[in-house]
Amino acid sequence: MSGTKLLIVDDETDLASLLVKRLSRKGYEAHTVGTAEDALALLKQHFFDIAIYDIRLPKMDGISLLKETKIVAPETEIVMLTGHGTIETAIEAMKLGAFDYLTKPYNLSELEITIKKAEENKRLKIKNDNMKKIIKQQNQFMIIGESPIFKEVIDLTRRIADSEVPVLIEGESGTGKELFAKALHYWSRRSEEPFVAVNSGALPEQLLESELFGHVRGAFTGANQDKKGLVEAADGGTLFLDELGEMPLALQVKLLRFLELGEFRRVGDVRERKVKVRVVAATNRNMEKEVGEGNFREDLFYRLNVVKLTIPPLRKRKEDIPLLIHYFIKQKKSSEKVLSEDAFAALRHYDFPGNVRELNHLIERGMLLSSGGRIEAADLLLPRQKAIVGQMKAVELCTLEKLEKEHIAHVLNQLSWNKTKTAEILGISVRNLYRKIEQYGLKES
Repeated sequence: MSGTKLLIVDDETDLASLLVKRLSRKGYEAHTVGTAEDALALLKQHFFDIAIYDIRLPKMDGISLLKETKIVAPETEIVMLTGHGTIETAIEAMKLGAFDYLTKPYNLSELEITIKKAEENKRLKIKNDNMKKIIKQQNQFMIIGESPIFKEVIDLTRRIADSEVPVLIEGESGTGKELFAKALHYWSRRSEEPFVAVNSGALPEQLLESELFGHVRGAFTGANQDKKGLVEAADGGTLFLDELGEMPLALQVKLLRFLELGEFRRVGDVRERKVKVRVVAATNRNMEKEVGEGNFREDLFYRLNVVKLTIPPLRKRKEDIPLLIHYFIKQKKSSEKVLSEDAFAALRHYDFPGNVRELNHLIERGMLLSSGGRIEAADLLLPRQKAIVGQMKAVELCTLEKLEKEHIAHVLNQLSWNKTKTAEILGISVRNLYRKIEQYGLKES
C-alpha cells in the first residue's frame, strides 16, 4: 500500500526515530510522538492507516490510547509493542480491537511483516465494505421496460458496458438516467468495483471540488483533516456525474484534465494523484445549447460525448406503464391493492412530465389515499383531475387555496400526522409543510 501513513507512539525516542528512518526508506509516511496525549492530538487532525503503540507509556498507557483511538479514528489498524512481563495485557489489547502485538525486543523485519499484514487486513476490510455496498446497490437496481424504443437503449447499454470510454446519458428528469449509469457499471467487468455518484448541482462550487477531488488539511476553513475525494473512492470502478450541466466552468477545466490524464490534485495540495475510473455523466439539459451559450466548455462536452445514451420519456413508451405499476405496487410488500380500469385509463392519457419517478409517486399516493384494495382514478390526484381525495369522486368548483387545504389535511390524516412522510408525498419540505399547517389552521383530530 504505497504512501501508507504510520504513527509510532513510543517514549524510547532513539528507537522510534530509527523506525521512522527505516520505514520512510521503505516508502511509508511515518511519524512518531512520545506520549499518548500527543498521539490523540495528531489522530484528531490527520488520518493514519496504521498505528504502533508501546503499551508502557508515561501518564496514559497504550491500552487506554487504544480505547481512545477506536473512538476518534476507528479505521486505523493498531499494532501493540509489549515487554515480556505484559503479554497478558497485549492479549487484552487484541480483545479490544488491536490487530496484532510484538514482543520487545523485536526484529525490524518482523515489524515490517506485521505492518504488511495490517495493510492487507485493512485492504480486505475496505473490499468487504465495498462488496456490501455493491450487493445493496445491485439489489436496488432494476430496469423495467419492454417497449421497442426502450429495448434499443438497453441493447446499446449492454454493448458499450465494457468499454473504457466516457458515456453521456441524456434524458428528461425522472427517466432513469442513474439506473442506466448503474447498468453500464454492473453489466461490465467493473461490477465488483465501486460505483460512486456525485450530483453536480447539489453543492456550491468549492464544496463540489472538494467532494470530487478531496482536500488536504487547512485547504479552507473547516478542513480539519485530509479527505479522500469521490474520484479516489471510485478507483477501478465507475464515477457517475449527475446533473453535468450544473458543473461550474472553473471545475470543468479540472475535470477535463482528469479525463485526459487520469490525474488530479486534492484541494490545497501540490501533489498529483492518479486513478483509473470510467466516467459516466448525465444531464437533462440540451448540452449543445449550453455549449453555444458559453455555459459549458466545448472541449469537455466532446470529451464526454464519445458515446451517447438517450433515455426516452415515459410518454413515448406508454406500453411499459402496466409493467412499472406492477413493479411499484409489488415493492410495497404489505400491499395487495390493484388499479381500477378508470385509474389505468387516467394514467394512459396522462403525459407524465416527471416521467417514471412521477409515476412511482402517483402510485404511492394512490395506495395511501385509496380505501379498500382498489385504487381509483380520484386517488391518484392527477393534475386537472376533478376528484380530490379518498372516496370523493368529484367536488364543486373552488379556489386553489381551498383545494390545497383539503388535500394537505387529508394526507396528514391518512398518515396519522406523520409530517415527514406527508411532506414527501406532497413534494414539499417539512418546513414548508409546517408553514401550510399554520397558514390553514390545521389541527390533528
